[in-house]
Order: sequence, then C-alpha cells, then structure tokens
Amino acid sequence: MAAKSKILIIGGTGYIGKFIVEASAMAGHPTHVLVRGSTLSDPAKSELINHFNTLGVIFVSGDLFVHESLVKAIKQVDVVISTIGHSLLPDQDRIISAIKEAGNVKLIVQRFFPSEYGNDVDRVHGIEPARTAFNAKAGIRRAVEAAQIPYTYVSSNFCSGWFLPSLAQPYLLEAAAPPKDKVVILGDGNFKAIFNVERDIATYIIKAVDDPRTLNKILYVRPLQNTYSYVDLVALWEQKYGKILDKSYVSEQQLLNDIQASWPNIWIKEMASKSKILFIGSTGHVGKHVVEASAKASHPTYALVSDSTLSDPTKSHIIDHFKSLKVIFISGDLYNHESLVMAIKQVDVVISTVGHNLLADQNRIISAIKEVGNVKRFFPSEYGCDVDHVHDVEPARTAFNAKAGIRRAVEAAQVPYTFVSSNLFSGWFLPSLAQPYLLEVATPPEDKVTILGDGKAIFNVERDVATYIIKAVDDPRTLNKILYVRPPQNTYSCVDLVALWEQKCGKILDKSYVSEQQLLNDIREASFPLNLRLSIFYSVFVKGDQTNFDIEPSFGVEATKLYPDVEYTTVDEFLNQFV
Repeated sequence: MAAKSKILIIGGTGYIGKFIVEASAMAGHPTHVLVRGSTLSDPAKSELINHFNTLGVIFVSGDLFVHESLVKAIKQVDVVISTIGHSLLPDQDRIISAIKEAGNVKLIVQRFFPSEYGNDVDRVHGIEPARTAFNAKAGIRRAVEAAQIPYTYVSSNFCSGWFLPSLAQPYLLEAAAPPKDKVVILGDGNFKAIFNVERDIATYIIKAVDDPRTLNKILYVRPLQNTYSYVDLVALWEQKYGKILDKSYVSEQQLLNDIQASWPNIWIKEMASKSKILFIGSTGHVGKHVVEASAKASHPTYALVSDSTLSDPTKSHIIDHFKSLKVIFISGDLYNHESLVMAIKQVDVVISTVGHNLLADQNRIISAIKEVGNVKRFFPSEYGCDVDHVHDVEPARTAFNAKAGIRRAVEAAQVPYTFVSSNLFSGWFLPSLAQPYLLEVATPPEDKVTILGDGKAIFNVERDVATYIIKAVDDPRTLNKILYVRPPQNTYSCVDLVALWEQKCGKILDKSYVSEQQLLNDIREASFPLNLRLSIFYSVFVKGDQTNFDIEPSFGVEATKLYPDVEYTTVDEFLNQFV
C-alpha cells in the first residue's frame, strides 16, 4: 500500500478546517496544521488544540502573511488544503506564490485544495454581495491554473450545520431550531439545494487527496438523498414536527428587492457608517499595509497617487493589489495644493504615510485640511518613537524634530488628530536581529552580535500596526491622543533578543558590547544611512525611549488594551521564519 500523502492545512482551527484536520488525521495521513503561536495559547481554541494533539496533529508555526513561514511549511508536505474564511479568500494568492517558490510544484506539492466549499463558482448567477465572494474564489481558481499547480476544487454546496438549524429560512440569520409556526418559500419552491454535513464533506475531501480521478477536477458533493427543494424540505419538517406550517411565498423580484434593501443595511450601511479614508504615501513601506487594512475593514479607501506612480512598473504589483481591493485612486500630488484640496473634500479621515524626506512637507496637508474644513481625523506620518519623549542626537534629531513640528502644527490648526507611536517595525529591524551596524541583512547573524545598552525596544509587524491604526480611525477613545502600540510580548532588550535567537538557532553567539560613548563616536564618524540607524538605536537601546515612561490617560492610549481581539504577531513567532 502506497504511503499516504503528508497534508498541510491552512486555516485548520476554523469552522470547516477543524473537520478536515480530524478527517485527515483519522485517515492516517501525516497531518500538519499551520498555526500562529497566539492561536496555540488562545483559551478559546484550547479544547480544539487539545483534540488535535490527541490525534497526533503536527503544528507548524507560521502565518498566511509571512511568506517565508509558508514556504517552509509547504516544503514539508505533499498536499496543501486551504480552509481560510471568506475575508481572506483573495489572500490565497500568497499560498500560490509560496507553493511556486517551494520547488517544482509538480514534485513538491502534488495537490492544492483552495478554500471554496460552496457553490461551483464557475456556474453561478451571482449578485452582490455574494458576487464578490464568488469572484474571489473564481479568481483564485484562475491563478492556480495559470501557475500550473495540480489542484482539486471542492463544490460542497450547503453545509448542513450552517443552514439546516434554520430550515434554510432566508430571513433567519441565527436560528437554533427550525421554525414551528410559519415558513418562507422562495419562488415556487421547486429549485433544489444540496445539503452536506461538514464531517462528511471533510471525509470526501481526504479521500480525494490521493485519488488520481480527482486531479485537476472539481469534486462535487451531491448525495442523492440530500437534495431538497424548499417544498421538499418544509414537507419533511412538517412530517417530523407533526404540524402543517403557514407558508408565504417570495417572488424572484421581491427577493431581489429585499437584497437591494438589506444589502445597504448590512454591508453598504456598515461601510457608510465607516469613515472614508484618504491615504497620502500609499505605495510606500508602511502605506501599502495600512491601505490594505482599510479596504479589508470595509472603509471606502482612497489613495492619492501621481500618474507616474500608476504607470511605474516597479509599483504595478501594489497597484494591481489595490485594484483588487477596490481602492479608489485619486490623481494628485503632495505639492499640488488644488489636487490635495479636491481629494480631501471627498473623505472624512486623512492618513499620511509619507517617507522621512517628506515629513516636514506635511504642512501642505495641514493647509489643505484647514481649507476644506470637513476632516474628522488626521494621522500624520510618524510610526516610530514618541517624538515628545526622546533623548535624541543627530541625524535622528532632525527627523524627530520634523515629526514634533508637525504635531505642533496640527495642534495649532486645531485639526482633530491621532498620533501613532508604533516603535520599531519587525519587518525592517528583526531580519538583522536589530544589529546596529548591519544595514541590509536577510537573516539574523549566526556567529557574533553587538549589544547596546540595557534599554528595551518594542517590535511590531507592519500589518499589525496597520490593523490598529484602522481600528482607531472611528474610535472616540483615540481622538486627540497618541496611540501607542506596545504588545506585552514584543518588548525586548538587546540581551533578551539575542538570548531568544540563540535558543532558536541552538548556538551561543560571540558578543561584543558597545559603550554609550563609543556609540556616540561611531555616530559622528559614520556616513548616511548608518549614522541615522545608529542614532535611532541610541535613543531606543541606550536611552530606553520606547519604554522609559508611562502612558498617561491625559495624552495617550495603548492599542492592545483597546483592541484585545487583535491577534498580533509576536517577536518569537516572527523569528521562526529564519530558523
């Protein structure tokens, strides 16, 4: 008997994922589940994690948004099954990219099952808002085929556990039991739906994994005894319940009217209640993450871009991604006052993510905001230390002073604001293990390290910072305050960080210690950009400027306390990709 394929499941602790993980393990497949460290320690997931442990499931530390962790996980298996939720469907292109990088896809990955588990999206008559989800799934199908990745798509139709408790009643969202008095029937009630128990779907998927008959095919789950029209379903329930129910019939046109009326209430109204956001500097290192977070949070999202940016080949992948997120591009320029005013008139909130060399020019944004007069909140570009609590030396002092100057200008203009102190970006500093003298390093050092002072730094993944910023946009608790991003598990001194890395790489590194005076001398002698990096590290690791003061309610709030539901990426988790 041939060995069974090793399976990686992404989204394994979700609604459908947990059934597929169980089916895989019980069928004897070596079963790997990609999980974040925060998921493993989440009390709400503990029962499920314990169940997976009893099944011998192998947990692989990683994240859909950390490419290196995806590649590493995929290299360990033969088959990848995605069970991620609707909000992440378009992000399955990240899995496709990782599969392609993992090696010769026909040899390394024998099969990919993208997350679908519903209608066959190539054979639907979709209207909004379902059309958006169907299109996302269809788009992933086309991307899989274009990449020539072996696949099986799964059309499992309706999940019984999701729809049958309400007897598939269209206007009942969360019903624990079927109706006992009256029911609604759509159309003439004779079109048929297919219902499948989630555990059965999982069983069929796992059986298909090593079956050549399902390769590059759509696997339809259509049990003959599970196909019911509304009339059939209601009749079955009446037979079981022993009562004839009152029936009301909704025509196709009435249903379309109801969708149109309720969709704005459920989706558009939710979006309309969310502020319209304009981004200035949207295609930069920080900007692209915040734009994505805004669009995915259903904010009407606008990006001020020049025509040259839209046609820049190096920006095409970002522009295409923004388009897929329905970002609205506004032609304009930071140095064209009229274009700034025109753009700002269309929104409620302005978020600046311009780079260091343009910090002082944010005065132009303030002038435009004052002229327009309708902005509910301005987030100037900062995203580092709290510049009102730093011990700085040049050249960092110039950047800090520029940020502080913009703060004072915002306050003087009486523009509503939120200042963001996000400390050090993990993606920028952790690949080098925050080594002060290493500028562009792809992986942490494996032989020797330099240690500065005893101050503690705070590291945050850019995507998490973006999430906190967007959550703060409409939150009155952050109005005219500094939003500090200080996750308790992400605060490290140089000594702490090196110790963590030594634990991961299994090696004790040679350590050299640089005194404060030596660092000051090195800053004076170094050229740009090393002198800037060293002067920032002086503030952070020698003076401890990210952690040497308490956040007072009079001026600030802390993001992880305001939004405990956000699962942030820890330093520990981030470094796993380099092991």
